[in-house]
Amino acid sequence: MTRRRRRLLLALAGIVVILFAGRWVALLLADRWWAARLTRSGAAFLTDWRVLRLTLDLTGVLVASAWFIGHLLLVYRAVGSVQVRRNVANLEFREALTPGVLLSVVVGTGALLGLLVGTGASEWWEAVVLGWQGVTYGVTDPLLQNDIGLYVAGLPLWRATHGFFFFLVLLALGIVFGLYLLVGAIRWLDGRPAINSHARIHLGWLLTALALALGWGYVLEPFELVAGLSGPVDAASWRATQLVAPLLTGVALATAGLSAAWALRPRHALVAGGWIVLASASIVGHWMVPPAMGGTGEPAAGTPLAERIGRSAYRLETLEETELGPSDRPGPPRVPSLWNAAMVAQLVAGDSIDVLSIEPSILIVRDRPRPVWLAVRVLPGGHTSVSAVADDRVSPSGEALFYHPRDSTPRTGAVPLLELSENAFRPKAPAYRISAEGPGVQIEGWLGRIVLAWALQAGDLLGSLPRGSRVDWALSPEQRLGTLAPFAEWGTPVPRIIEGDVVWLADGYLAAAAFPLAPRVSWRGREIGSLQAAFLGVVDATTGVTRIFLRPGADPLAEAWAGVSGGVVEPVSALPTAVLASTPYPVELFRLQARQIEQGAWKPGALGGRPAIDVSAPPRESIGWSADTSGPLFLASYERASERRVTAILLGRREEGQDALTLLRMDSTEALPSRSAVESRWSRFASFDALSDSIREDGGSLEQGPVRLGLGPSGVIGYKVYYAQRGPGRLAVAWVSIATAGERMGAGRNLAEAWNNLLGASVPTMPGSAQSTRLEEARRWLERADSALRKADWSDFARAWEGLRRSLGLLPDTTGS
Repeated sequence: MTRRRRRLLLALAGIVVILFAGRWVALLLADRWWAARLTRSGAAFLTDWRVLRLTLDLTGVLVASAWFIGHLLLVYRAVGSVQVRRNVANLEFREALTPGVLLSVVVGTGALLGLLVGTGASEWWEAVVLGWQGVTYGVTDPLLQNDIGLYVAGLPLWRATHGFFFFLVLLALGIVFGLYLLVGAIRWLDGRPAINSHARIHLGWLLTALALALGWGYVLEPFELVAGLSGPVDAASWRATQLVAPLLTGVALATAGLSAAWALRPRHALVAGGWIVLASASIVGHWMVPPAMGGTGEPAAGTPLAERIGRSAYRLETLEETELGPSDRPGPPRVPSLWNAAMVAQLVAGDSIDVLSIEPSILIVRDRPRPVWLAVRVLPGGHTSVSAVADDRVSPSGEALFYHPRDSTPRTGAVPLLELSENAFRPKAPAYRISAEGPGVQIEGWLGRIVLAWALQAGDLLGSLPRGSRVDWALSPEQRLGTLAPFAEWGTPVPRIIEGDVVWLADGYLAAAAFPLAPRVSWRGREIGSLQAAFLGVVDATTGVTRIFLRPGADPLAEAWAGVSGGVVEPVSALPTAVLASTPYPVELFRLQARQIEQGAWKPGALGGRPAIDVSAPPRESIGWSADTSGPLFLASYERASERRVTAILLGRREEGQDALTLLRMDSTEALPSRSAVESRWSRFASFDALSDSIREDGGSLEQGPVRLGLGPSGVIGYKVYYAQRGPGRLAVAWVSIATAGERMGAGRNLAEAWNNLLGASVPTMPGSAQSTRLEEARRWLERADSALRKADWSDFARAWEGLRRSLGLLPDTTGS
């Protein structure tokens, strides 16, 4: 290679290094400037995070490069010369590479292999941080007598280190063996393999390293089994591992010794025998011994401690169980949910309108909580609109009611409750935003512009900008929280109106790959052994101010990350009371808890609501409201197909600032029919068929809502709402079917009518005869009021009077009725 070509290659290499280093520095500075606008501790944490990731990548590349260069140099010593083909004027001849050129090829190849293998070590940063920090639960597993924190924090780092070492050894062994075979150091002579001394010594030490790596893996096997990383832990697998793992470790160490001896003295049969024994012992120990041990399917540790550890993996240790028996206080759902996300989307969606979020929430109106659906959408022009649809009531004609600004009574008409500017922080926000004022990093000087443009890949920053302009990025709540706290996995942000401002709340989850004696589940495309809702992220939609808090009842893993964050995660005591009261139950955790209860020792039955084509999929939870309207509830039902009844209800709610989970078991004589059973019987109502035909004749269509669950004075109630659609955004509640325990069912044009029909006090209103039926029902309520007045039964008189007013259309359909 000529000097000019060498200089050119060095210049190109320098440019590549400068580009990578410059990009990293630009990202680091941008993160610091961005986080400093939110919290000073965030800037320090993100700096440490980027430095740690860079250190891990550099360490991985340097170790791998040194490893491969070293082994290739050993091969290079055994090579006398290497010839390459050259063609000159139709003549082909061979030219030997000079030692300098060959050495450059060796070093370059080793460095390239090191770069390919070592890059990506930064992905282990969480395991490195937790392994260094340590996590202590104060609870030991009953099998190996180790603290749970060893499996959660220590084992992932051990496995990552072992995997890296094993891969380096295995890849080096394959490359070195292939090169020795290529240069003739390993060959066949007279039908027998032959190897020269240099290649034997080199391969012997690599085989020693491979045997040690295998032995290291055998040492980790009991820990991996207890942590759930090697499949279910039953009595057979535990007994087999206890017996086999120490034996295989010993055989691996002996094989390493034989390989080292072969490197020193050419005893080929001895080293071959050692590896044959190791391979045979591994096959027998892993495939033949476990079935022979007995106890397949039996728990390895049936102690109460083991059960408690398994429950704590998914926050099931606080689960309460209650038996629901017969009740003599019948009544409809105290606070029903008449709308659902799909129907609300049709109410508020329109041309050129992007619906961002539709979530159940509580709206404080004159110091009274009201259940609503908050619909957040982007209007033409970029403004963000928030509408509040009353969920527990509709107009006398069944139309949706919207809460209007400065009005405590909901009315018809889709009027936004709040409107935010085009600079609002919201889902689906642009990648970055440049503005003359407001939050963000101030653009000062050309150096700062270049750094920000490089980090954000924003060429706009290099153009003409007004003096004092600012740039902000990570504008969506999930990006904002993920950037500030990358150690958590953030759920879908939900809108809340707190003290007149729109904020986004998101749950920060911590998933552990290893957790002793816990069942493994699939979550977000991977297998995990534990899931905790550890943090609560709060993002102000107007200012972008972002804060992260520990959730009440956070486990030691969450507390460890809070300590690592250096102040990014604030303690529970700093959580504002209004935010705590608005916090919903973590929905992704609820879905996993529902599946665990279905498959665990509770045996409540099979989860209802799953699609028939995929019984492994988690069901969609039902939305309900607490009796005091303190917040939304998540409900999941369990059914027994053979009995066609609901056997239990799982209820997730917030209670006094804490997550509360309750399993309501249904009395067999008073159980609610299964979803399929009630839907089949509801569809046979003659009035329902007439209603459907009537709406279709008017040019509309009948939309079905899901089967809902509600809590009434008499227990769990099932109901389903049907909607008449007569054009875009024109929806009205047209029919309600209801069912209670004991297979009692009713239907009507609204919830009150359906409940009266269930009690036998009325018949459903027939389409085309609404006025006559209303007068008949009013007459019945008047007769009941007169009877109650004669008996001086004032409570019954009040109910009859309210029913009379409702039948005449003087009251909306409310939950209080």
